[in-house]
Amino acid sequence: MTQAPRRAHPDLLPRVLTEEPAPSPAAPHTLSETDRGRLPEGSRRALVKLVQGPYLMRSAHPNLWPALLADEDAIRERLGDLFLDLVLDIEAGLAFVRAMTAPDRDLPKTIRSIPMTFIDTALLLYLRELLLRADAGAARVFVGRDEIDDQLAGYRADENTDHVTYARRVNASVEKLKKASILLGTKEEDRYEVSPVLAMVFDADAVLGVTAELRRIAAGGAVFAAAGEEGDE
Repeated sequence: MTQAPRRAHPDLLPRVLTEEPAPSPAAPHTLSETDRGRLPEGSRRALVKLVQGPYLMRSAHPNLWPALLADEDAIRERLGDLFLDLVLDIEAGLAFVRAMTAPDRDLPKTIRSIPMTFIDTALLLYLRELLLRADAGAARVFVGRDEIDDQLAGYRADENTDHVTYARRVNASVEKLKKASILLGTKEEDRYEVSPVLAMVFDADAVLGVTAELRRIAAGGAVFAAAGEEGDE
């Protein structure tokens, strides 16, 4: 019977030991086993607030504002990955994000824009004008619901007699801006603080131009007809 050849000097070849790789140390800001984030929790919360909107405000978000400033560059980088730009006014204590634009390409929209009716736009610009007219030393600007109603009544065509429907549309615009944190509630009913974020969204030239166009349309008697195409709010 033929035997298989035996291995010569088996003890001269040591057994190879396979070592398991040492686990990599966890990132200092890891929140879970699957977490791959590198920002501290506070900065992540500031980032989420910016994306959720409508804005981040130093006085309203005292815990998030320092985190935003501490990690501004990293937050801008992550927003850029989402095709978003950070608008930051440190002196005013305000920050928000807007869709990134590029002249030679169509970029995806990460955040949803709020559709604005004619009355919405008229109200926004009126509030922005209040900010413009405020004294330089005035830190806060307030407006009453009666002032809003009086201002927007000027955009209703004289021949229109459907006051109830028009009033309902004005009320819908007020509610929309309250939900968007443009009109901030106060302890006094039907009196609101105007968010200073409008000063960052609309500059003085834009206010004058759009207001002139609104008044031109209103003078032509087309305001309520245009509002009638918006559907009931």
